[in-house]
Amino acid sequence: MNKFLKIITLLGTSVFLNAQNVTFNATELYPEGIGYSTKNKSFYVSSLHYGKIGKVNNNGKYTVLVDDKEIVSAIGLLADEKANRVYVAVSDPGVSVKTNAATQMKLAKLGCYDMTTGKRIFMADLGALNPNGGNFANDITKDAEGNVYVTNSFSPIIYKIDSKGTPTIFTKNDAWVAQGFSLNGIAFHNKGFLIVAQSNTGLLFKVDLKNPEKVSVIKADSIKGADGLVLNPNGKELIVISNESKSIFKLQSDDNWATAKTVSTTASVNTFPTTGVFVKGKYYVLNAKLNEIFTPGAQLTSNYVIQEVK
Repeated sequence: MNKFLKIITLLGTSVFLNAQNVTFNATELYPEGIGYSTKNKSFYVSSLHYGKIGKVNNNGKYTVLVDDKEIVSAIGLLADEKANRVYVAVSDPGVSVKTNAATQMKLAKLGCYDMTTGKRIFMADLGALNPNGGNFANDITKDAEGNVYVTNSFSPIIYKIDSKGTPTIFTKNDAWVAQGFSLNGIAFHNKGFLIVAQSNTGLLFKVDLKNPEKVSVIKADSIKGADGLVLNPNGKELIVISNESKSIFKLQSDDNWATAKTVSTTASVNTFPTTGVFVKGKYYVLNAKLNEIFTPGAQLTSNYVIQEVK
């Protein structure tokens, strides 16, 4: 654990295209979340180890955009180009240089920052709404009205945060009660519902936005270790990223996600893929190698891959 608490200067070096993948180097960064800005021609990545938000641009450079002392570990990330905002889920899984007893496995916040300047817009305290439960703010999505939704992996909760930063508990459900990691990836569908992944069971759930008590299991293959979800803008195709199987699954649905079928599976080029983003008709998945930072005594490395999934 001591090596996780040692403060190491974060250095960014080069990024280059390797076939259709983007490989970048940033010292022991261990990113988890990813977004993209077409205007800025940059990927945005989080960091479990340093609690920072950075950019990987087309000139081959990693730079830090946000270095906020309140971000212990930066988990899920959402780049909202329309609002010029970057949202980040803030937690403390115990592997950050900022980890401490007061926040470890208890912290859950949502940070919102200006996409261009990195200036903080708000920091919403989600954990305060669940003071007696475990807290791990994980993945993020946003609806058409500007509300943001965040999963809690240690408690059966989805939070809702409005555009001004006011948080509420959107819904709770007994189906999400679990020992260990439960809710994870989340995606907004423009037909008025959320799709949510449950890591421990591999199930996908459909949650109605107007009636959040209406929760149903999507009839589809169970994908254990399901992490990030990326919904195609056509609303009929979804990729589910599984770090347990080190694979990316492409699912399709023709009935508004009452059911879905797996149409392809792609192996991750590296260990522990986490989340992804849809960019100009292509899916990109972050290969984060988080197994290294969660393994005591493992050698920490600094090279990461953003993998194109065809």
